[in-house]
Parts: sequence; C-alpha cells; structure tokens
Amino acid sequence: MQFRVVKLMLGLFIVLSGHASANYAEVKLTHITPEKSDAQWLRTKQFTPKYPMELAIKGIAGCGVFKVIVDENGHTDNVELISSVPKRVIYKPARKVIKQWQWKNVSSQPNAIEEKLIRLDFCMGGATQAEAKAKCEEQAKLAC
Repeated sequence: MQFRVVKLMLGLFIVLSGHASANYAEVKLTHITPEKSDAQWLRTKQFTPKYPMELAIKGIAGCGVFKVIVDENGHTDNVELISSVPKRVIYKPARKVIKQWQWKNVSSQPNAIEEKLIRLDFCMGGATQAEAKAKCEEQAKLAC
C-alpha cells in the first residue's frame, strides 16, 4: 500500500491509496521551565512546529520532553531527550525541528545562556483539524 502525503495548513492530510479517509496531524509545544511568560529567549517565529515528515509517513504519534540550551547569541546550542513515548523514536526528527529554531531575547536582561525544558506532542488522528487539535490537547495531559 502506498502513501501520498500532502501538507495542508497546520496539519497533514494523509490519503491512503484507494480510500477516501483523512487523518490530520497536530503538534503541541508546551513550555515546562521556564514558563513562556518568564523566559528570556522565545522563538523568533511563534508558529506551530511542523509535524516531522518521517513520523507522519510512518503514522507515528507520541511525545518528547527535551532540555534545550539557547546560547547567548540566540542559537539552539544543545537538544537532549529527557523522556519520550514511544522510546527514542521521535528524538531525531524532533531534534532536527528544534535545532532550526531561532531565538530572540524578549526580556530586559542582557543576553545569557538559558536552559529550557519543553514538551512536544506529535498527535495524529481525527477527520478534521479541530478533532486533531482536541486529541492533542488530551494527549498533552498524559505522562510522557
């Protein structure tokens, strides 16, 4: 069975050959520490991260908690996996997404290194984008 993947707005619309079914995907980013309101560095573009294509093609959903180090120049210096479900499967695709982020200092403090703990939920399922988003909100409440 072949898959054809088409990117559609914030989600992915996956059409299985010969079937008229849709499966939307959603990504949820949660700032664990520091909370978003207390962070020195925030991403320059505050958009929903893209669902990694390699996970979508395989139909993999899950979550990961990452320690991210932002250096004094606003670059992602290091990404470390703290925990994930499924184990280690989402690390490489998620790391690739996180490493591309650019950061800006949104505080009144001089530039400094900041350690962040973030959670990324990669959710799949639902016949509409709204259903996928609701499913992701529920998944984000579960342990990762």
